[in-house]
Amino acid sequence: MTDNESLIKIESFIKTIVQPNKEEWDAFTEIVQFKTLKKKELLLEEGRVCNFIAFVNKGVLREYSFLNGKETTLDFVDENHFTSDYQSFIMEVPSKQYLEALTDVDLLILKKDAINSLYDKYKVWERFGRLIIERIFCLVEQKRKNIISTSNDEQYRDFVAAYPQILQKVPQYYIASYLGISPEHLSRLRKKA
Repeated sequence: MTDNESLIKIESFIKTIVQPNKEEWDAFTEIVQFKTLKKKELLLEEGRVCNFIAFVNKGVLREYSFLNGKETTLDFVDENHFTSDYQSFIMEVPSKQYLEALTDVDLLILKKDAINSLYDKYKVWERFGRLIIERIFCLVEQKRKNIISTSNDEQYRDFVAAYPQILQKVPQYYIASYLGISPEHLSRLRKKA
């Protein structure tokens, strides 16, 4: 994939939120780094400060952590989505999570220093960053509320609606971990659906 081909998806995504002019777009493309991961390779490890935001061009990542000594899937990130450990990124503290490739993955990486320089120079990028963080906050808040107020059946249906392409790409035990249920319970839910 050439650099221009690699930028098609992120440009399309960005233009649904803001409309950068040529100078602003060129400044953005100058800070983008391209990275590929093989299946099972880590993008981020616990204990490291996350200094990047990544856009998934192709493939699926899994965000996980160890809670009470048990590996727990926190989220999945597929094509056309941004990912990072936002707490580590913003607060500059060591990450408490991992980002692992579940498939071969093509990424666009934006380093923190470069992003901040872009924010300082171009209002459109500062606005874009704010709007993305607002969206992420709303998604996290919705997930928190769903965990508290919905049944396992409803959570599974919500997962299927939110991640239809993930079901075929990742092992079922990761999905069970994400939903906080056993693989056997997930199997029963899938049969009922």
